[in-house]
Amino acid sequence: MILSRFLKIDGMAEPENRIVVRWGFALAAIAVMIRFVFWVYTDRLWEDALITVLHSENFANGLGLTHVRYGQERLHGFTSPISVLVPLLADIIHVGWGIHFIRFISALVGGLTVLYAMALSIHPSIRLSPPMAVLFMGYLALEHTQILWGMAGMETQLVTCIILMSVYYAATWKPMALGFSLGLCMLARPDYGFWAIVVGVYVLAKDWRQIFIVVGAAWALYLPWILFTTLYYGSPIPNTVFAKSMGYGMWWKGYDISQIAQHIRASLNGAYFYNSITAPLAPTFPGHGTGFIPYYSWTPWVARFMMAGYGIGLAVLIRRRAWALIPAAGFTLVYGLYYLLLVPIVFGWYMVPFMAVTMLIVVYGLDTLFGMAPKRIGRYLRPAYVSAYVMLIVFTLPKSFAAEKAIQEVVENEVRVKIGEYLGEVMGPEESVALEPLGYVGYYSRKTVWDWPGLCSRAVVEYSESADPAERNMESMMRALQPEYLVLRASGNFAWEIKGDWLDKEYVRIRKFRAPPANMVKIPWIEANLDTAYFLLKRKDLVRPEDIQWHGEPMYPPPGFWEKKNW
Repeated sequence: MILSRFLKIDGMAEPENRIVVRWGFALAAIAVMIRFVFWVYTDRLWEDALITVLHSENFANGLGLTHVRYGQERLHGFTSPISVLVPLLADIIHVGWGIHFIRFISALVGGLTVLYAMALSIHPSIRLSPPMAVLFMGYLALEHTQILWGMAGMETQLVTCIILMSVYYAATWKPMALGFSLGLCMLARPDYGFWAIVVGVYVLAKDWRQIFIVVGAAWALYLPWILFTTLYYGSPIPNTVFAKSMGYGMWWKGYDISQIAQHIRASLNGAYFYNSITAPLAPTFPGHGTGFIPYYSWTPWVARFMMAGYGIGLAVLIRRRAWALIPAAGFTLVYGLYYLLLVPIVFGWYMVPFMAVTMLIVVYGLDTLFGMAPKRIGRYLRPAYVSAYVMLIVFTLPKSFAAEKAIQEVVENEVRVKIGEYLGEVMGPEESVALEPLGYVGYYSRKTVWDWPGLCSRAVVEYSESADPAERNMESMMRALQPEYLVLRASGNFAWEIKGDWLDKEYVRIRKFRAPPANMVKIPWIEANLDTAYFLLKRKDLVRPEDIQWHGEPMYPPPGFWEKKNW
């Protein structure tokens, strides 16, 4: 087959693989279709996608591959190279097409991701039973977190496909293709350097002479980007890395051993609101951007059962010496520890490729577990579990899609888009605004934004470098830099984080932006959303009477609104 030769997938023509291959192509087609449905129905745009695509649009407009504009040097304000290179292909043809192009490519790549899962499922050293192969592929095709971020304009779907591709070429021992995939991994996310080390150790143990082919192919793809960023920005290290390393403190600072252990247990139990690394193994909703919300009170137990399958899978692959799965197991162990201990905030999209590889070990373990049942029961056990799991995922999609559509229309379009558009009208070219959520305000205002922790702001990073560690926070940054405007969440920054009386002395609240309460109440889990209400403040020495359009009206919904909980 042409596709088999192009993708270097083995075994597709073998008779014993016919059922899995047919399911693979069917689920790949469904994966593409469901992503287009999500795109058309919700028109969801994730904030971080807008941060990246503004670099692409600025380049196409002759401003350079940068987020900032007025009188500032070029800034490397994105972490993943492919997240800007893919939209750039369309923006250079027509500015504004880039954000749509990466979503179009992500939809197609969703199908390709399923095909690589199929390839792993039929590999002779892995050989999943047809039902468990369907579970693996069905999860990647249909699970909400596997759909959301890629179809909201981020590079997540591309990263997921690339890592599964790399795992497959390691399992099938194709050194040249493996090296090429490693180069793509580094273009996907710089922290996939840990994966490159895992693969390097695997190659040295398997056949050290192939290391030159693997490393050579990887560097042939990745080195041009290193040279470009060094010459263009002055460093290959993105500004985002510096900003996060200084602006986000590690969660375990100040914790004792018992508190650290409690946090880790919570992160692994399938239901933890923030920093969970197992919750997406069961139906969850991440669309409010504040962590994974379990669909039902009992769905965390589904995730825990899947994690038990992961533990069985690790034990079985070691006992059977299934060396083809060693790279995948190494990936899950290394990145599991990385996300648990070395990442201050585990954003939901980090988990999507991690879950894709983890699911491979999970289904391998569950396949073994169900195979231990008596033959009369075992023949029905796998199909029954797979049917129940996949149907649970499918059953939650209508509510998830409707919630994403409502969030986009009621919260993003009515609040954050309007903040950006308003600032674009009133701000002068030399004025700046400070806030935390950069994406929508930066994209729709096209003004100088001092975001926290400074993802696209050299001024904020320079402040953090010079400030005492205790003063590395958003409030201290705002007080020190004194921008003309501030944008503060009524439900977060303003209520919780701004504690000093300096704010009332130096700034005036001039405008409010709030999602309509009557529409908010219809959104599932709306209590978890921090973006439903914002204050806009202006420095007192610059305020004119006509600027003030807020006169102390209630910012938030009427009493009793939040008691109408629906999660």
